[in-house]
Amino acid sequence: MEQTPVRRDVARNRERLLAAARTVVAKRGPDVPLDEIARAAGVSRTTLHRHFVDREALAAEVLRENVEEIESRAQHLAEQPDGAEQLFHRVLDVQIDSPWLAHMVARNQGRELGQLAERTRSAFEPLVARACEAGVARAGTTAEDVLLAMPMMLASLAVDRHSGGANDVARARVILHRGLFTTEPPDRAPS
Repeated sequence: MEQTPVRRDVARNRERLLAAARTVVAKRGPDVPLDEIARAAGVSRTTLHRHFVDREALAAEVLRENVEEIESRAQHLAEQPDGAEQLFHRVLDVQIDSPWLAHMVARNQGRELGQLAERTRSAFEPLVARACEAGVARAGTTAEDVLLAMPMMLASLAVDRHSGGANDVARARVILHRGLFTTEPPDRAPS
């Protein structure tokens, strides 16, 4: 059975909704009314619901795109001894920029989200193994260790926002890096 191609305007609306969700929810939080996301995308709420049944479906799609980016970067970094380190910091950056996504994921541990988590772990596994072999990652470090650091960063984000900008996020990044890798943490400006 031949699949009909997606109309250009339908695909464009979907992309606009995803971009608006990333922007609006980053500013207003995960409970922002869906009407605001639709308005920011320049579409009706009906159009939003044609693409995404609810906010969890919208968040799952944003997460799926993030996982695809992780997989693509992992392939690109596969031969680099510090590939796990580079990918780790990229994922931290995304998490810092979009903490709402992790909160949405935590609310709904459905089958699709479990599959996305498994894909992320699988993307990190060969990079972490290579980093251990090269001495860039601490001996015995696993992909699960790297992924466990992600909710730790979320906790530091909450503390940082509560303390009024004490820059706990930058300190947490350094601590997490030093726990996983043997190299010096990258010098990053606070997000």
